[in-house]
Amino acid sequence: MFSPNRTLGSAFQSSSTQLGLLLSLALIVASPLSASKQSLTLPDDLALRIRLDDTLTSTDSQVGDPFSATVVDKGAYQDARVYGRIRQIEMSGKIKGRTTMMLEFNRLVMPDGRRAPIRAEIIELYHAPTGEKVDVEGAIESVGRGRKTIEHTAIGVGAGALLGGIFSGGKGAGIGSVVGGAAGLGTTAFKGHQKITLNSGLEMLIRTTGR
Repeated sequence: MFSPNRTLGSAFQSSSTQLGLLLSLALIVASPLSASKQSLTLPDDLALRIRLDDTLTSTDSQVGDPFSATVVDKGAYQDARVYGRIRQIEMSGKIKGRTTMMLEFNRLVMPDGRRAPIRAEIIELYHAPTGEKVDVEGAIESVGRGRKTIEHTAIGVGAGALLGGIFSGGKGAGIGSVVGGAAGLGTTAFKGHQKITLNSGLEMLIRTTGR
């Protein structure tokens, strides 16, 4: 005997079974994709040559400002993006010393979406336009001018004293020393702090660390 309720129940059960199979299939397909975004692990001592996407300067940038760079090495990490922030900026004195800038790297994202945390230090800058270098702690530093400033100042003081003594005797020598010293400083110290400029497109070599 035909039973409408039984037919409807069977159809509902069949639809539920198909829906369950579809959901299971979707989860199976999605699981590897989701896992792949979190499965990337970077080895220690991995050297990567990267190119800055942003311009960073010691005068216009601030601690905490984010930046990104692109891996230019041919290989497994080519075209990956490296993200970070400015960790520290220390300005030089007006007469001597160097300005330093520390960059902190925190994640690497592959072109396919996989990502990994990254800790790295800068090993080398390539073709820095104003002569910036990397110190032993991985900080970027400007070109120092301490000795040159002192030499210019000494030359200025000596020349000023000589000219002051010639024209005005002992008193003039003292005045000439002050004027000459200021003249010697004028080419360096009075220009203000040393500046670091890392232009967009600048390339650097970084190395991953475990710390």
